[in-house]
Amino acid sequence: MKMMWMLIVVLGILAETSIGWKYHYSHTIMNWTQAREWCQSKYTDMVVIQNQIENDYLVSFLPNRNKSPYYWIGITKNQKNETWTWIGNNSTWIGEESWAANEPNNQSKEFCVEIYVKTGENRGKWNDEKCATRKFAVCYEAQCTATSCDRGRCQETIDNITCLCEPGFKGNKCQTAVECPPLSQPDDGHLNCSGEKLTFNSTCRFKCFPGFLMTSSQDVTCGVTGVWSGPRPYCTSYKQALLAVVGCAAFLSFFCICFCWMRHRKRKKVAQVRLAEEATSASTEAQG
Repeated sequence: MKMMWMLIVVLGILAETSIGWKYHYSHTIMNWTQAREWCQSKYTDMVVIQNQIENDYLVSFLPNRNKSPYYWIGITKNQKNETWTWIGNNSTWIGEESWAANEPNNQSKEFCVEIYVKTGENRGKWNDEKCATRKFAVCYEAQCTATSCDRGRCQETIDNITCLCEPGFKGNKCQTAVECPPLSQPDDGHLNCSGEKLTFNSTCRFKCFPGFLMTSSQDVTCGVTGVWSGPRPYCTSYKQALLAVVGCAAFLSFFCICFCWMRHRKRKKVAQVRLAEEATSASTEAQG
């Protein structure tokens, strides 16, 4: 018995300290605009549903009602031909089976939405309704704050928050910058990096000793995935660089000579074929 009471106390503490948005509802009815104002004054805003799991959870949370009035939810539009849009985040999520049968019927000025909490096949379904109609309000209370995520955006779901990190950052609160592996000092040169840690956006500059030449860009930058940009530069002596240039020039010259020789042979062969055809044609005409 004592263990059971301890378990109840622990579960109660977890329920009270869980993070992520929480749902609340009114005990009085009001039109859609008044319902939203009531939610904003007491909590965060009228409820926003992001997926079917949240929709089902909300229905299980609300008291059952067998007839109208039901509960307003935070999806609306201003004109008949507009898209239904959730307040606050401009989401247009609508599940494949969100609407009740034959809904939305798009009758005149039915620009607000209620959710059914009655038993039967329409439980948890939506119905478009005139915004002036009086119903109960359903609100959510946000738990995200300005300090929830250091370098990221706080996203809330039922009893849970997740930090969506900015590029180059990681961790449960996006508190850690992505690091790149250390770079080795180049032969015949030295390396200088900005900052104490090789984190995202850090830059390292390679420099060669006098008498040596850099083979590529001297700067590399730590990327968002922890990989250095570009090829690793290295230092080569001027003599080696000159030999490389001479070798490259010799190869290009050889290639050019071969190419020109092949084109010359092809032109010569075409000319020979043309002369043979002309001679054959002339001979045929003479015989005629």
